[in-house]
Amino acid sequence: MTIPETMKLGLYFSNEDVQVEQRPVPEIGQNEVLVEVAACGICGSDTMRWYREPGTREKGGINTGHEIAGRIVQAGESVRNFKTGDRVVVSHHFPCLQCVPCQDGNETACEEMHRKHIEPGGFSQYVRLFDPCIEKGLFALPDSMTFEQGSFVEPLACVVRGVRKTAPIESRTVLVLGSGLAGLLHIKLARALGAGRIYAVDTNQKRLEAASQNGADEMICATDKLPRADRVFVCTGSQKAAESALDCVNLGGHILFFAADGPDKKLLIPLTKFWTTQPSLSFSYGAAPRDMKEAMELIRSGKVTVDGLVTHRFGIDQIAQAFDLVANPRDNSLKVIIEPNRR
Repeated sequence: MTIPETMKLGLYFSNEDVQVEQRPVPEIGQNEVLVEVAACGICGSDTMRWYREPGTREKGGINTGHEIAGRIVQAGESVRNFKTGDRVVVSHHFPCLQCVPCQDGNETACEEMHRKHIEPGGFSQYVRLFDPCIEKGLFALPDSMTFEQGSFVEPLACVVRGVRKTAPIESRTVLVLGSGLAGLLHIKLARALGAGRIYAVDTNQKRLEAASQNGADEMICATDKLPRADRVFVCTGSQKAAESALDCVNLGGHILFFAADGPDKKLLIPLTKFWTTQPSLSFSYGAAPRDMKEAMELIRSGKVTVDGLVTHRFGIDQIAQAFDLVANPRDNSLKVIIEPNRR
């Protein structure tokens, strides 16, 4: 195919200021590839001000797209395991797999996880993958999977990682605080792993209905009394949800904090109570290559279905509207997808 000289991309300055610019298509080196982006989901973290806006102040606009599926349109002469035409899923960051955290199975605590190995990002028509990304951040998309399904591999991989930390799940009661996209993926994975009763909690009735449709057994308004469970997943940045989780875990159970609410937030832990009841507290950030591979297989095999989660699709020219919808959910919105090369 003929690769154009320029491309469109989205740049985030704030939730209220997402712009479209025209830039040259990146040139690749001999150990790099160029991917035409077919689908890139907007992650909830893309609209978290405390997480994103420091980057905009430092660099100007940033392209945060990282839930990427597309097709290789150019491969450097030294690339061996991939070729032009291959359908792929791209991970923008990954661990070194050699440091102590990596060796301990805490790969996403690795300092390398904070390096970006793509240019500019998934909210663009084309993305350049640097040399390290070919080995650790590029995954072949099975022929049976659509590009849209491929864009779910990274978000599901993050969930796979967190849920693994709370194993076993089979026959355990599960409480999911927050029924946005992350909460729904937790519900779906817990159900696939044979969980017992699954409770979904949210303040939004429409999202509780979505939780019911995606595998939850009981839906509870966040202002009501919450049940106890063996596994408690905090999938919202709400400080109240984090505090509630401490009161909801069963004896010897497990609380997993999947979401956070800013760098200065603190949580008062009832040490003496937990000393006697012995729950575990874990935190989960990002996804490592093994999580990506496991998530890919879960979707390919149909054990976790994602097709019904997409509620809105936008071209690159409508990216500001798409970000506004994610930052201010409405119209039953769940997963919002950008299709940069929509014709």
